[in-house]
Amino acid sequence: MIYYLIIRQLRKRDYQSFAGLFEEAYFEYLESLKDKHPEQYQAELKEKYMRKVTRERFDFYLRTRSSFVAEKEGKVVGYVASQAMQFMHGVDSLLWIEYIVIQRDFRRQGIGQALLQKLQEHAKLSGINRIYTTINPDNDASIALHRKSGFHIQDWKIASYKTS
Repeated sequence: MIYYLIIRQLRKRDYQSFAGLFEEAYFEYLESLKDKHPEQYQAELKEKYMRKVTRERFDFYLRTRSSFVAEKEGKVVGYVASQAMQFMHGVDSLLWIEYIVIQRDFRRQGIGQALLQKLQEHAKLSGINRIYTTINPDNDASIALHRKSGFHIQDWKIASYKTS
């Protein structure tokens, strides 16, 4: 049987796959921090409970109607989770990519690029002319993927403040 790559909008039934892929990617990220950035690794471990994909978080991306999954061999093997935002960085309307995740065994097969292409098409059809995201500067694969997909990458720093 030949399986084709299908890129489609996120559906309710995708919750388990979405959550599982996120967890797999997050633990891979933690492993990459362990030796390179031990202080960041320890900080992430303290907050890893916050990194779980709850049903509520999943439902948020479902409602955005701007999140897509890649299906191959009859199963979800990747996704891009995004949301439309009003006025950010001097742009009136944009899509913000929160996550793009591809299952390890399916990487380097064009799936990430297909997901970003679908997101770009969705943005155009929705009258949105800008897509933003942040990329970990140590994530060479993500940087290469975004460049290959036409993104302009800048060296930005993120500042955040935790209120509690």
